Amino acid sequence: MSTVFYENTAKNGTVKSVFGHLDSLINAIDSLEKSGVKDYVVTSPLPRHDLEEVIYKGRPSPVRWFTLTGTIFGGTMGFSLASITHLNWPMIIPAGKPLVSIPAFMIITFESSVLWGCLFTLLGMIILSKLHSAKSLQTELCDPRFSDDKFGIIVNGLKRSKAEKVTELLSSQGALEVYNGYVLNDKKEKPKVIPLNERGIEPDELNVVPLAKLSIILTIFVLGSIISMKMLFDYTLANKLDEGGYNYKTSAVAPSYRTDK
Repeated sequence: MSTVFYENTAKNGTVKSVFGHLDSLINAIDSLEKSGVKDYVVTSPLPRHDLEEVIYKGRPSPVRWFTLTGTIFGGTMGFSLASITHLNWPMIIPAGKPLVSIPAFMIITFESSVLWGCLFTLLGMIILSKLHSAKSLQTELCDPRFSDDKFGIIVNGLKRSKAEKVTELLSSQGALEVYNGYVLNDKKEKPKVIPLNERGIEPDELNVVPLAKLSIILTIFVLGSIISMKMLFDYTLANKLDEGGYNYKTSAVAPSYRTDK
């Protein structure tokens, strides 16, 4: 692994700050809001409701609309699937019971609602958190400390005078490090590089090759098991029906496809 762990860089108009404590971070965000700064990004190595409260001011997450949409879609699809299937392959039901039975179909409706609600929630989280564009994150956000044990605030769209004020504000709120893009670029120096021996903690190196091989082996095993069970089921069912005097076709989807010998 290279001795370089991270680089402190910032472009013109951007101020990058690093915080070691949550309370200092919250105070800094509150101070930025009061000073009229709106274009900023907060990073945290773990989820905290305190951050949600100070940033969103109690506004509910828009992810709930994805969840609602997925739940309605899933419930509708589940009930429709059961109803249309029963209507296409009706059975003789005693006592005049309806083919489309709401109590009986509520099970698949509920399960389908939960499934699609979860999937849409995951989709909403990916879209709103911009995980799909993680490779195009600005350089200031690509600091491994922000996913380890430090908090960060990156303020964008600042003029030179405003950037100096924001730098002073963040420093006064207990920031461990504050980098003004204008100052860094005016010095025309290379970004400060922190070697691992000064960092004190060497990040774990994850060897993905064994994990990839294990994933491939498990995938092949699961698919092979499913195919084998399907073949065993078809073979067993065919033998049973043949003993009962029926011809069995693997493509049969209704009793009418099975004929007496």
